[in-house]
Amino acid sequence: MTLLQSFNIAKSGLDTASTRLTNHSTNIANAATPYYKRKIPVVSESNMVSFQGVLEDMRNNLFRTGLTFQSNGASYEGFVEDPTPGQKVYQPGHPQADENGYITLSNVNVVNDMADAIMASKLYEANLSVVSITRQMANKALEIGRGGQ
Repeated sequence: MTLLQSFNIAKSGLDTASTRLTNHSTNIANAATPYYKRKIPVVSESNMVSFQGVLEDMRNNLFRTGLTFQSNGASYEGFVEDPTPGQKVYQPGHPQADENGYITLSNVNVVNDMADAIMASKLYEANLSVVSITRQMANKALEIGRGGQ
């Protein structure tokens, strides 16, 4: 894997984590909005690589100088609406009440979305660390190329 590939994978992770964080923030902001449906982010790994495949590649190419790891990182595929029904509440004076006087509250569970937002934040930090470490590796390689000065 080249340094540029490392940067690209980390960038895709940063983008995905940022979008997930925005998604969960929107859910939390709309927790009190009637008829709002919680949106669940869909994230996938590009060019998924299995652990078994990596081990087989190592075994088959034992005397090669390095492993080839093909991945393009993560990608945000959009969202799906949470099918969990919101609670129906009798409020006949509400402007959005149905013919029977009920409104459907949002199906957002703030605790779940806060936990998911914290996870997205930690994923963002992890990818930021990858960028920092990769930058340090590139700087060390440049130092070695200059003769260690």
